[in-house]
Amino acid sequence: MIKVLIADDNETMSEILKEVIDGHKSFETVAIGADGESALALFEKHTPEVVFMDIEMPGMSGVDCARHILEGFPDTYIVFSTAHDEYMSEAFEMYAFDYILKPFSLDRVRKTLDRLAEMLDKEKPSGSSSAIKLDKIMIKNRDGMSFVDIDEIMLVFREGSRTKIVTKRNSYFTGMNLNELEAKLEGDAFMRTHKSYIVNLKYIEQILPYGRWTHVVKLKGLREDALITHEKLQTLEELL
Repeated sequence: MIKVLIADDNETMSEILKEVIDGHKSFETVAIGADGESALALFEKHTPEVVFMDIEMPGMSGVDCARHILEGFPDTYIVFSTAHDEYMSEAFEMYAFDYILKPFSLDRVRKTLDRLAEMLDKEKPSGSSSAIKLDKIMIKNRDGMSFVDIDEIMLVFREGSRTKIVTKRNSYFTGMNLNELEAKLEGDAFMRTHKSYIVNLKYIEQILPYGRWTHVVKLKGLREDALITHEKLQTLEELL
């Protein structure tokens, strides 16, 4: 089941949302917060994949709360809800999945849930694997093809509209996205530390705090840094 957090200071609205969410075959409501601070605490406790976020709440606004969440957990799907459309542009600047104007119909919420379920299902690993495991990957670009030793790859990250692969000796650009490269680099040495970064753990030199739920990863001999979320840092601590 896909976990959902509801953040809304209107108790009636929260209960309506909960009923619709829990009535969907793919979702369950794990917690309800009545303000931004409680929503952050509940998110940290449950780490849901989806947050239905009211924008106008006591204290911290929904936009600020969502910004804090996305700093540490950038893969989270945020669905904003509000009675006022003047917040729409600011909400979508934060890569909100959807924006629902109150009062909304139950069918409108169900359609959003259907789209979320479809998106999250596509992100699941297929479980298929090749019978032959090679120690190189092939990178195609307009100049031809490069064959790169996997063991020498230190960092992979998004730079503009392209993906950059950094090795001990060279850097390469590719049209492959991080999901494709993550599948090719599966193994103990590599970790998807953040939505935008894949790191070869063998080359980590230092990890420094950066924001509430994010840290900076320093790699040996590289000027480029990576980011790691609080959740992934905990996983790394368990591994090491």
